[in-house]
Amino acid sequence: MPASAHSQTGFEMAATASPNSSGSQSPQTQRRELELQRKRARDRKSQQAMRDRTKWTIHTLGEQVAVLSTALDQRTRQLANAESKLAFAETENTQLRTQNAALQLSLMGRNGEGSDADGPPPSSVVSSAAHTVGSGPGGFGFGSLPTPVWELCPRNTPPTCLADHIFQSFVDGSRTGGALTPSSSNEGRSRSISVGAGKANLRPSLSCLIDQKSHSDDDDIHAVVADVLKTYREIEGLPEQVAIFSSISMLLKWMVLLDQQSWGLLPNWLRPTHNQIRTPHAAWIDRVPWPQAREYLIKHPEIALDDWAAVYSAGLKVNWPYDPSTVLLGASVNALGTSGITINPVFEEHLRQLRHWTVGDGFRRRFPDLARIIDLDCGPLPATIECPPIQQMSPTSSISLPHPSPK
Repeated sequence: MPASAHSQTGFEMAATASPNSSGSQSPQTQRRELELQRKRARDRKSQQAMRDRTKWTIHTLGEQVAVLSTALDQRTRQLANAESKLAFAETENTQLRTQNAALQLSLMGRNGEGSDADGPPPSSVVSSAAHTVGSGPGGFGFGSLPTPVWELCPRNTPPTCLADHIFQSFVDGSRTGGALTPSSSNEGRSRSISVGAGKANLRPSLSCLIDQKSHSDDDDIHAVVADVLKTYREIEGLPEQVAIFSSISMLLKWMVLLDQQSWGLLPNWLRPTHNQIRTPHAAWIDRVPWPQAREYLIKHPEIALDDWAAVYSAGLKVNWPYDPSTVLLGASVNALGTSGITINPVFEEHLRQLRHWTVGDGFRRRFPDLARIIDLDCGPLPATIECPPIQQMSPTSSISLPHPSPK
């Protein structure tokens, strides 16, 4: 056979075999594909198992977080309850210490001087045990049943200033704004007391002085006093603000109620003198702390409030020897609920002793005679006692008395 024919035959055989080779896979290739499929199946199972484990772990951790959160909330409530009890106990302890200190201060101020050491001479102020008779001006005269001294109100002239107009209008309106209440000492007489005044707390409430938004129906007297006090920009010290607010509030309550209880809360030196009851005078004189000074002002009506107010307010001091913030006790939670800010009993006893009230140099230069009378009314300053630790006002409860713009 020729070589060319042999070559052609081999080419044809290769061409015939090539379609069979391209249409089928070798065993080695099939094994590789099978192994790849098995590997993919194993990977899918592993990934599914990993996802299941992750879900289970997240679920378990979520349950643990819920349990721990519940336990934390319970512990937090227990801690808050314990802290509340501790704060209440500390407040009680502080109040007991301050009351004890107030008692010591009271005994020190009265030791060797009698129970009226901080008051005026007995002849100048109407005694709480005395009774006057008659129905004439001021309750003096003869021929009628006796009138209790706490029902003898000062004889005031028509208002001479804005403050007098506010206070006198409030007192008159409060007395006639409610139902008639018969007098305990005279069945034939009766007086009108407003419902708001009758419900008012006889102790000074500082809520109106500190926070204007805390005004309630029972705080009408305190709101009126606070509004007037805030117009006196010269009174800057917290002890002086609280002292004046407290004394005027007690005086105004007695003028509204005219009862024995409110009269008994007045310091001896703030009770009206005989001349205040008998002689017509400006109402602002009744708010002057010193009884002999009130007598002098009644005898000298030419001294007007405009002459008095600026130098008096700028120099008035109550000589509180401790931190000014300690005149108040902060609000606390007690068994009956939340109690408001109150006057420190030590400071309350301090301001009830007239010797602590003094005037400044400007007042002394303007009214030298009155300054000498005030010094005689006050007497020497007593020695102070060590003030116990006192719960101070928190920074967020600090007092800021806004002053209205001049009109």
